[in-house]
Amino acid sequence: MLLNLLTILLLAPLLVESSDPAFNDDVLGLIVFKAGLKDPEAKLISWNEDDYNPCNWVGIKCDSRTNRVSEVVLDGFSLSGHIGRSLLRLQKLRILSLSKNNFTGTINPILAQIGNLRVIDLSENNLSGSIPEQLFRQCRSLRAISLANNNLTSQIPDSLSSCSTLEGVNFSSNQLSGPLPSGIWSLTALRSLDLSDNSLEGEIPQGIE
Repeated sequence: MLLNLLTILLLAPLLVESSDPAFNDDVLGLIVFKAGLKDPEAKLISWNEDDYNPCNWVGIKCDSRTNRVSEVVLDGFSLSGHIGRSLLRLQKLRILSLSKNNFTGTINPILAQIGNLRVIDLSENNLSGSIPEQLFRQCRSLRAISLANNNLTSQIPDSLSSCSTLEGVNFSSNQLSGPLPSGIWSLTALRSLDLSDNSLEGEIPQGIE
């Protein structure tokens, strides 16, 4: 871990000299994210701090107009670790999909601060704790979120009701309990809602299928 931290410290000034400054935050954010993970199958071997163009890295896609990272899709990579703050550097990120891995710990509320994020898929991991209230308070562009098949507890946050852009929500197969947020039925854009295999309470209004 000490070696990883030294590598990151050495990398930071080099990124400032990158020929394309737009990549600076993206590269540093991804390298720091990788440093906190266990990657037993070396799926992220292409994530190299000597390569200033992350668009060539496995699991990464970039927006052709901005040359910024727009998608991080690492489903089924056998990764383990925590989802840390470094992803906050990826401010043009639209899709974050880390499903079918072994991520542990709680859901980091900093994901809400990635202003362009449209899809979050953290399903089929070993995440625990509650769903952060802050995750939906700054909901500006989020369209779909899946936290299915984890070990999440407590109630569904009331702030979910204020996320008017949501079209799909899947919190199934967790240990969620308590009442449903009353405002969830007023989300006019919502097309898909799966809360099955939990211990939730409340009534489904007439006309909702």
